Amino acid sequence: MSQPPSPPPPQRVLIIKPSALGDVVTALPVLRALRRAFPRAHLAWLLADSCAPLLAHDSELDEVVLFERRRLGRAWRSPRALVELWRFLRRLRRGRYDWSIDLQGLARSGWFTRATRSPVRAGFADAREGATWFYSLRVQPTQEHTVDRNIELANALGLDARPQDMRLQVAPHAQAFAERALARSTLQPGRFIVCVPPTRWTTKLYPVRHWRRVVGQLVNRFPVVLLGTPDDRELCAAIAADQSAGVLDLCGQTRIPEMVALIAASAGVVCCDSAAKFIAPAVDVPCVTLIGPTRLERTGPYLNGRAVVATIPCQGCLRRRCRHATCMESIEPSAVVHAALETFCGK
Repeated sequence: MSQPPSPPPPQRVLIIKPSALGDVVTALPVLRALRRAFPRAHLAWLLADSCAPLLAHDSELDEVVLFERRRLGRAWRSPRALVELWRFLRRLRRGRYDWSIDLQGLARSGWFTRATRSPVRAGFADAREGATWFYSLRVQPTQEHTVDRNIELANALGLDARPQDMRLQVAPHAQAFAERALARSTLQPGRFIVCVPPTRWTTKLYPVRHWRRVVGQLVNRFPVVLLGTPDDRELCAAIAADQSAGVLDLCGQTRIPEMVALIAASAGVVCCDSAAKFIAPAVDVPCVTLIGPTRLERTGPYLNGRAVVATIPCQGCLRRRCRHATCMESIEPSAVVHAALETFCGK
């Protein structure tokens, strides 16, 4: 089925992809293609406040439209939040965007798309929760992977989006932080491995005892830096406990830009299925991702990413809760170490 003709060139464009962190990274080819096609256009991105630091410094982005998710998401039960939501929607309308591109594909993002009153409101034809009702252009993707789907939508608008457009810019202040942190620890850029144990789903977590074996073997070849949020300190501390001096636990000591900068300075990343699997290739760093309940073909590693996948029959079940939790348990630490060393140094 042929795609509809491309819309006229825009002067103002809004990308709607509020969250989550890794999903925002997968949408970067759309931004890069827009900037390449329309160098003088005003490009804005609607981002949840938790994800905004990832792109706030990006030189190809003119505006971040901040969505305070926790506060505005309570509009249905708080009159004050309802007023603030109405003001937010009015701001979208006053943006006078020629194009609004919904890459989230849910009811709320579709509603935001409609609120802009853009002449062109593009989204996926298979968007959920009735979001398609708000679009003027519905694109039926033929690809499975989320990055490829975003590229397809962009190209349906007449753009030339490419896989290599999934690239992040390192913030200057974050680069300076990384340089100071490495200097204090006598680590050299490109000579250490970043491990990111945390992930949002409990079913995607790799057992601590397995992580300890992975880190304990990797540190024989490379120093290891552990990263995570303040909520993950206990997890990373358990992994780092009684390890050699080659393990540097920076969990909870970095914000998003600093995490990106440290990953960019590393030789490679080992992580569970989290945003790190997309951040690493977006800064041209190889990554090994441990995959259990999620589906490789839809959200697996991209570009120079590699997966170590659980080999049990129910792999890819997409369950956030599981009584058995055997898929991540089944991934042998030796397989992770082998994949990491082979990927990062060819051995």
